[in-house]
Amino acid sequence: MLRAFGPRNDGGKAAPRADWLAGFAFLAAIGAITLAPVLYVVAESFDVAPLGAPFRFGLDGWSDLVSSPRTASAILYSFILAVRVPIAIAAALVIAWLLIRVEVPGRRFIELTLLFGFFLPSVPMMMGWILLLDANYGLLNVLAQKLPFVTGAIFSIYSVPGIMWVHLSLTTVPIMVILLTPALRQLDTAYEEAAEMAGGSAFAVWRKVTLPLLAPAIITALIAGLIRSLETFEVEQLLGVPANIYVYGTRIFEMIAREPPLFPQALALSTVFLGVLLLLAGLFQIYLRRVGARPTLTGKGLRLRARPRAWAWIASILLLAYVSFSILLPLAVLIAGSFNKLFGFFFIDEAWTASHWIDVLSQENFVAATVNSVTLGCAVGLTGVVLFALAAWAIVRSRLWSREIVGVLVWLPWAIPGLVLGVALLSLLLNVPGLNRLYGTLAPLVLALIVKELPIGVQMIRAAIAQVAPELEEAGRMAGAGFLPTFRRITLHLVAPTLVSVFLLVFGSTIRDISTVVLIAAPGTRTLSLLMFDFAGSGRFEEAAVLGVIIALIALAVTAVAFRLPGISHQASGITGRR
Repeated sequence: MLRAFGPRNDGGKAAPRADWLAGFAFLAAIGAITLAPVLYVVAESFDVAPLGAPFRFGLDGWSDLVSSPRTASAILYSFILAVRVPIAIAAALVIAWLLIRVEVPGRRFIELTLLFGFFLPSVPMMMGWILLLDANYGLLNVLAQKLPFVTGAIFSIYSVPGIMWVHLSLTTVPIMVILLTPALRQLDTAYEEAAEMAGGSAFAVWRKVTLPLLAPAIITALIAGLIRSLETFEVEQLLGVPANIYVYGTRIFEMIAREPPLFPQALALSTVFLGVLLLLAGLFQIYLRRVGARPTLTGKGLRLRARPRAWAWIASILLLAYVSFSILLPLAVLIAGSFNKLFGFFFIDEAWTASHWIDVLSQENFVAATVNSVTLGCAVGLTGVVLFALAAWAIVRSRLWSREIVGVLVWLPWAIPGLVLGVALLSLLLNVPGLNRLYGTLAPLVLALIVKELPIGVQMIRAAIAQVAPELEEAGRMAGAGFLPTFRRITLHLVAPTLVSVFLLVFGSTIRDISTVVLIAAPGTRTLSLLMFDFAGSGRFEEAAVLGVIIALIALAVTAVAFRLPGISHQASGITGRR
């Protein structure tokens, strides 16, 4: 069977039976953690039997789903909030064009701020916006009321526009800039210059030349953004529920959290949106295949240098104002809010105190949550790196017949929202005999987070292994080493920087994750992010702000370390343009 794990040989010979079995085992292993949750969610949506009872087919969950106005409203709000994606793409195109095509002063600071905004956890930053835009005590609303003719709050964060603004400023626009910047950077300016010499105005060149050439990248960003927008949960839970605004994620959470839980209805709703997400993912793959054979816009005489513009300083001021207002301001206000005696009240007597920091740092649940977060991050990071490396090597180097199928399956977790994955694992834990013993431990959380990080981990290591010449591994085999020694001493050693980078990225993502583990974590098993979420959900914003600052600092530290490593810094240079 180990012959299947030798160097790839596509000579056309039929694989022996052992190699076929190895390929099937590889497919089954990856399918068990990627495809199985999808099939389980769909099947259990038709199970109307009580928890622990044998399967009994029924349509109760689906009929309630169709007849519930609350659920219909949640679905409608989900698609309304998804409108932010094309808005973000339009804004990101302008930002990316200014950063790439114009010599904007302060460009490096702007780019790095957008990158840090992408890696910052959303919930702590959202709390910064609560401090700024709460209708009662929001700093901007309080200051605005001092103006003439202003008698009330000018804007409430607990609204559809408020939720949309938080996503646009903290996640959607930075993500779109990161996705679109490399494509625009690789676009030869000669095309645009030729159109300008032909008499085209700036707008005409943008509409008829730049946008059509960037269409593949724009469509990719649009579909990826729509998938991500339908997965969101934390911001909608904390900002939408107080205003009776539910999306499909918060509606599922409500169904599961009630007593008794409405599992059939929750799984039916999960199935509906899982179908939407898989449809988007399928369209994405079809589109990539269709445009994959097009020639790239490169060649001799490629010109990519930004040009000086008379209005570059104006653009710089606008961009600096944007990143300062959307990213740096809520972070600064969150830090200040963690020292407020009463969260958000900056102007009362004796407004400042460090007592909340002392209280949080001295609590037993904080110590336990810190231990759980570090343990979970290390377990997911170390276990995940090993599994991701094995899967990546098998896809790149082996001659397993199933490697191309697995190459598609590893993308599937990105089409499964973290909350849906949590619903599937929670149902498995409660229904399958023997697995219920794992409930209350970190094991289900480790499994869920490994599945969630599978796509990014495998793809990063896959790219690194592809850059290692196969002859180096063949030399180890000719020296008498088997697969495992060759893999450990040669392959992993050569891609070690990328492995460390993947570990740090997974560790940082695990520390700040909420949606994937919120349902499968027992009440006594809390991480720092879940503890912060509990505090915020119960109105204890002072303690939540302290934990938010701690998590934000951890995320920034992990990100800074990761971007100093070759495995990440090379990718970052593709975004920032630095080599």
